[in-house]
Amino acid sequence: MLAGIRPCQIAYYVPDIREAALQHHRLFGSGPYFVAESIDFAVHEHRGVQCEWDQSSSFGYWGDIMMEFMVQNKPGRSVLEDVMALNKAPSGMHHVGYYVDDPEAVVAGFEKIGCPKAMRAVLANGIEVFMVDTIPLYGHMIELYEPTPTLMEVHGFIRQASQDFDGTDPVRDFAL
Repeated sequence: MLAGIRPCQIAYYVPDIREAALQHHRLFGSGPYFVAESIDFAVHEHRGVQCEWDQSSSFGYWGDIMMEFMVQNKPGRSVLEDVMALNKAPSGMHHVGYYVDDPEAVVAGFEKIGCPKAMRAVLANGIEVFMVDTIPLYGHMIELYEPTPTLMEVHGFIRQASQDFDGTDPVRDFAL
């Protein structure tokens, strides 16, 4: 399903996305990080059920890998709650992300081997995201998204900032 496709993102759930981003910057020189508070989801389906979800994230690059630090702002059904409840820890690895040309086909392939679709979400800007529950295999989820022009523009902006980054202002506000 993902043979030959390299991961593009590593994500962690944390209690404070700004502090996590700053700590990663200090330890590894990554960044800058762009903080999106209460990301606007037009659609959020958790395990096939439409529900509300209030998530904030910080995004930055560490070499060729995008780092994401996530926090759920209000209790409720979500893939963050799924992983946090299992791990019983305030922070930990949440998912590895991949660009794929046909996310729904890849999700279907995972479902055939017993890894169900845990989430389908569409951001207000049209970016569609899928999450597959691979916790029994790897201890974390897998995130899939098609490299659409909108997604690649957002990721490209963050990546470009990392290439010119001199360490100044490592955590910045951002609207998705």
